[in-house]
Amino acid sequence: MSTTTVKMGRQGAFMHIEWTDEHQTGHPVIDHEHQGIVDIINRLEALVDSENATEIGEVLCDITDYVLVHFGHEETLMQSIRYPLFDQHMLSHCQFFSSLTQFIYGFETGRVGLIREIQAFLASWLVQHESAEDKLFVNYLMRHQAGGPGP
Repeated sequence: MSTTTVKMGRQGAFMHIEWTDEHQTGHPVIDHEHQGIVDIINRLEALVDSENATEIGEVLCDITDYVLVHFGHEETLMQSIRYPLFDQHMLSHCQFFSSLTQFIYGFETGRVGLIREIQAFLASWLVQHESAEDKLFVNYLMRHQAGGPGP
């Protein structure tokens, strides 16, 4: 199993995500993609106090593109095994993307101070989603691949 450690800043904002084995789901592709998401979130964290809107915008585009690909991979796997919680999991992905889009729109319309909120949202969501929904899915996937019963 794997764990993601989130270090808190003085104001309670998420500051850095440290990937550890405790937060791994056990699926190599999903875990690799989660590590990629962590890397991008940490790139954003490094820019929190920056006023370089261009660089921040590039990282926000990177996280958007990367997450869309990752969600697509997960959803394809879920459909291939007829995952019974597919609709619920997909709804979670849609809600995440809706929130991220709203944050990015706010940033792009001049609310540069949103960068801390965006970074905190991304870190919090990833840790919660990964530790609950993704682990549940991967456990089901592994049982399915081994020929065992569902949830």
